[in-house]
Amino acid sequence: MKIRKKPWYTLLPPLSQWSLRSKTLLIFLLLIATPLSLQGSLTYYDFSSSTERRTAEYSAQLVGQINQNLDRTLKEMQHLSIMPMYDPEVLAILRKYSSPTLADRRPSVEELEKMLLHIASGTYDRPEIRGIHIFAGNGFTFSNLDANTIQLFNDPSQQSWYERVHKADGAWTLIPTHQPSYYLERDPQDYFSVARLIREPNTNRTLGLIKIDLKLDVFRGILSNVKFEDKGSLVAVNSRTELFFLENGPGLPPDRYEELASAAALPNESTVRRMELGGKSFLTISDYSDYSDIKIVRFIPLESLLKETNALRTKTMLIGIVCLVLGGGLATYFSYRLNRPLAALKNKMKLVELGNFKQSVQVETGDEIGQLSHNFNRMVEEIDQLVEEVYVIGLREKEAELIALQRQINPHFIYNTLESIHMLAVQGQSERVSDMVTALGRMLRYTVGHECQLVQLREELETAEAYVSIQQLRYGDRLQILFDIEPELLPHEVPKLIIQPMIENAIYHGIGDYDGGKTIWVHAVRFEDCLLLTVRDDGRGMSEAELASLRQSLNRPVAVASTAEQRRDGHGVALRNISQRLALMYGHAYELHVDASLGAGTAFTITIPLPLKEVVQKGRH
Repeated sequence: MKIRKKPWYTLLPPLSQWSLRSKTLLIFLLLIATPLSLQGSLTYYDFSSSTERRTAEYSAQLVGQINQNLDRTLKEMQHLSIMPMYDPEVLAILRKYSSPTLADRRPSVEELEKMLLHIASGTYDRPEIRGIHIFAGNGFTFSNLDANTIQLFNDPSQQSWYERVHKADGAWTLIPTHQPSYYLERDPQDYFSVARLIREPNTNRTLGLIKIDLKLDVFRGILSNVKFEDKGSLVAVNSRTELFFLENGPGLPPDRYEELASAAALPNESTVRRMELGGKSFLTISDYSDYSDIKIVRFIPLESLLKETNALRTKTMLIGIVCLVLGGGLATYFSYRLNRPLAALKNKMKLVELGNFKQSVQVETGDEIGQLSHNFNRMVEEIDQLVEEVYVIGLREKEAELIALQRQINPHFIYNTLESIHMLAVQGQSERVSDMVTALGRMLRYTVGHECQLVQLREELETAEAYVSIQQLRYGDRLQILFDIEPELLPHEVPKLIIQPMIENAIYHGIGDYDGGKTIWVHAVRFEDCLLLTVRDDGRGMSEAELASLRQSLNRPVAVASTAEQRRDGHGVALRNISQRLALMYGHAYELHVDASLGAGTAFTITIPLPLKEVVQKGRH
């Protein structure tokens, strides 16, 4: 009993049991071979299709041009064939010799000269015309050729081509290539001809026949004026598949001429198609002329047409093989390098297995990745728990720090407001004291009642306006505050209590006890994905030394400065508080910029990212 061997691929272990190195090597090879194969195939197909399409379009134009030039030549011949009917002297001579009973009668010298002059005028400067022959009714042949090259008496009715001329009944007709019997040449040539019956205009009586023999050089001359990109065969036939001209090109042996001519029996229309001839494929382009009933067909061997494409295919395959070999070597190297640290990491992870985890991944394979996944399932639950604990603790610490920083500001502006109320009460301005107390109540409800760290810009501006109304009761016309806010920014969220402290800072440190009036501008604009809040005054400003000291103090925590330092550093307390709150919320995404010059005022600009809700949603509870 013969034991049947199993296929070699059945001896391989399942893919899930392959080592990571083997899988990586296989993936690399597939990633290299697949795109190379697709690119090579698409490039070859696109290039070959483009070459065939371009050649077909160009050849179709040239074949059409050949037919147009041929029609132009045949129209000239058709005009020549009708000229005898417009010459009374020619008609008189033909009428004189129209009877078949005068078979042996020759024209006079004067009549011969007249006919020769008429015929020769049509052949002037037309080398493509072999001869123009007018056959009289008695068989005498008037021709532009020498009497030694043509028979003087001929009976056209005995010729093979006469039947189609007779059926044309006076219209011009085109005779395919043939060997006229009236030539005295030992080696007669093939000609094609334009012929018609000559009828007397009044009586419509047949007086004779005119026949213009054309050399095949007509086609060769036309072809010499067009340039085909690819060599091929060209055939000119009529609707009866009668051959007028054949130029054989490479790809088809001479014994296939008849097969080539019969293959031209395509529909009488302009077409482009593929055909099989002699076991070879050809691109066939045809153009049909209704005027001449001639169809020009060009056969282009696809073998020669796709010669460049085949060379491209060979080069692409060679490049693909080289790339595959190089890629296989690199894949082997990198798969080894990738597997080595992963294997080491697997052994290290086994040492830190401490317990079960809440989250897990499904282990489906037995390779190194699967083992790492198994170890990861034991570690991730513990890591998740630890991360959650650390994150919650850190979040609570940050929230507590934010609340502490915020509360550092609240007493600051309350003390200043109460001092203003006290001054008005001493002066006995009870109504103004009432207004200030009402405005202060609104501010306290805002600062104490809101637990959120973020508020809408609209709410922050309302609180700032309440504070401004308090200060304007104190300073009167000396203080002007102008708000310039883009309306679409009002719903956006901003950190709580950042505008009011900057206005307060501008009033006390920028304007102070100036006797003249001063102005504070508050701007809110959007620049790209950021919100810019600016508070600017035209107060006393700062010197370069004061500005440098302020910028340096913004990075120093408020708690670090002593009470005495805080008193000396007038600007620093509120601004450092705002800077630290923004740093806790936005990290490096925010910016607090100070610009000032002595005697020209101070400008504070805060830049924070938009949308704020996505950036700091962790700070809201």
